[in-house]
Amino acid sequence: MANSYTLLADLKAGRCSNTAELRLLRFWEARNVKKGGELMSVDMLLLDEKSTLIQGSIGSIRQLRFRNRLSEGSVYALSGFDVSRSNPNFRLSDEPLSIRFNDGTSFDKLPESVRPIPTELFRFRSYNRLLELANTGKQLPDILGELTAIRSTITDRIPGAQRVMLTLRLQSGESVCVSLFDYMALAFHTKFGSYGKKPRIVLATGVNPKIVGGKRVFVMFFFLFTRTDCCFPVGAS
Repeated sequence: MANSYTLLADLKAGRCSNTAELRLLRFWEARNVKKGGELMSVDMLLLDEKSTLIQGSIGSIRQLRFRNRLSEGSVYALSGFDVSRSNPNFRLSDEPLSIRFNDGTSFDKLPESVRPIPTELFRFRSYNRLLELANTGKQLPDILGELTAIRSTITDRIPGAQRVMLTLRLQSGESVCVSLFDYMALAFHTKFGSYGKKPRIVLATGVNPKIVGGKRVFVMFFFLFTRTDCCFPVGAS
């Protein structure tokens, strides 16, 4: 007998045997920096047809079973998983629950889906809301802004830890600094240099808002995309 279909918004805490069709937006490794970068899990963001975004996690013991199946942007049928309360800190989703893979979990890529699952979803917040989140470590929202300045220890050939600092002007007119460190700084530097012309708009996802010494600094925690076209009239209300 086929499992019943479920939406993410209908999930309850506990074991779920129903099937959900989801798009895998992104996945990444969660490592314990206090233990020499030991792998803790492979985490991911999953999206369904109702634009419900939820975080999923595969423990380090089980990640080898699923790792080769993971493809960002693909749609999967997920069943036989555990549902638990989300960690209240550093949240990448507004959902109070999260998904955990277990030994009985099935996660199969679908060649196609008749369900209209969006290809992306971003959690933009107003400038005032970003200030409220600063230094709380509660949420990691997304921001979009016009690139007005960039500084880099890589291009300046400064030895030591690498850092890239972007100044972005938000749609509301305020400017913020987005900082990227080490491997993320190097990845951005490489991608930035690959463009034929300087990108005008930067979309940063999963930023950790902070106020340091009175300055509004958004530390890149997650991913970053750049665009060369203007997605909004900068300075518009």
